[in-house]
Amino acid sequence: MFPSLPPAGWRVSATAILIALSGTAAHAEGFRIQEYSVRDLGLANSGNAAYAADASTVFSNPAALPQLDGRQLNAGLHGILGRGEFTDTGSTDATGAPLSGGNGGDLFNDAIIPNAYYAQPVGDGRFWFGIGLTAPFGLTTDYDNGWSGRYQTLESELTVIDINPSLGFVVNDWLSLGLGVSAQYASVKLTNAIDFGSLCLGQIEPAAPGTCSAIGALPQQADGFVKLDGDDWTLGYNLGALITLSDATRLGLAYRSGIDHGIEGDAQFSAPAAMGALLDPAFTDSQAFAPLNLPARFSVSVHHQATERLALTGDVSWSQWERFDGISVDFDNPAQPDTVETLNYDNTIRYSAGAEYAVNTAWTVRGGVAVEETPTDPDFRSPRVPDADRTVAALGASWTPRENITLDAGYQHIFFEDAQIDETGSGGDTLAGVYDENAADLVALGLSWRF
Repeated sequence: MFPSLPPAGWRVSATAILIALSGTAAHAEGFRIQEYSVRDLGLANSGNAAYAADASTVFSNPAALPQLDGRQLNAGLHGILGRGEFTDTGSTDATGAPLSGGNGGDLFNDAIIPNAYYAQPVGDGRFWFGIGLTAPFGLTTDYDNGWSGRYQTLESELTVIDINPSLGFVVNDWLSLGLGVSAQYASVKLTNAIDFGSLCLGQIEPAAPGTCSAIGALPQQADGFVKLDGDDWTLGYNLGALITLSDATRLGLAYRSGIDHGIEGDAQFSAPAAMGALLDPAFTDSQAFAPLNLPARFSVSVHHQATERLALTGDVSWSQWERFDGISVDFDNPAQPDTVETLNYDNTIRYSAGAEYAVNTAWTVRGGVAVEETPTDPDFRSPRVPDADRTVAALGASWTPRENITLDAGYQHIFFEDAQIDETGSGGDTLAGVYDENAADLVALGLSWRF
């Protein structure tokens, strides 16, 4: 056993938990998922808090529920096709030698994001009830096992599911208000390699020269593995207001609270057999706890009926990502001291605008653009979330074959700016490179059924 190894051990597991909790999405700022409504997708989510087109307003602004036309159901499927490539520009291990391995392949896994909503009036229609099922945060990054950044990440998964019962009610002829409760489930899973060769060289060799080479534990030649997963249920809330400025113009205000999760899970380690009795207690399986503080969001939206057929939409949304500036991790294993990792996320603003045109009574087409800031501080960018500023272009259409049924389709393409990375891991390795081919295509189909 080597007494000075525990700090290196807990830094490996702590950093893995912290970065995994920072999410994995590639298609919205940070790790937010914007795909909650097929119609809104086609407008680049512009005007979402004032749109009130279908039951998905349960999520975007419950104050708009009284604008709906009777009891209805809305459901959608969103396919996210991400592409991401990393180019190494000089990564090194803890000894300063070049890191072996490839560029990691296509790091973003494709995903299907479902959502569903139900809304109905209560009594005379002044009050409305709705309930929604969404996935507001998440997604996955997955690199090839032997890539050069394997000591910082291999696979990361974050899934957040939100059940959101809501109420909307009419105050007077120009104001409606809404509120809702979010019962939210969060699940985290991640893996990465551990360079036991570098750890052995740094911790054992000063006291026992030649030991590491004798057992074949040299840098990049004695890799181990760590897997961490955990989950949590907790509650949040959302508020909204819809203001009718004129017969043609509505203003929507929507707020979704930040939600604080307490992720409880397990850390599981594996190591080369050659390490044998040299393994420190810090590399034994352990339970761990870490908070996951998801950001609050405030949106201001406008919907303007410019002509009988043409509507214009706009939105400005602010996200409080500073809530995610760092995470403390507590370990049950006494050989793994508690720690705090700084991530330094910044608050963001998203701008979007769109237009919708009714071709006839059956067909409507729409489009929009958006500009999104990333919350990531470039000095703290992680290969688990190689996030960058982006621009969104969107198109969509609706077909109403029957009076009570509407089929929706939406498409978005997301253009990412290049993302430089120069990140030193807990084991002393440094990943240096650039993500310069990141992009995503989103395709969605939905159904609205009015009873």
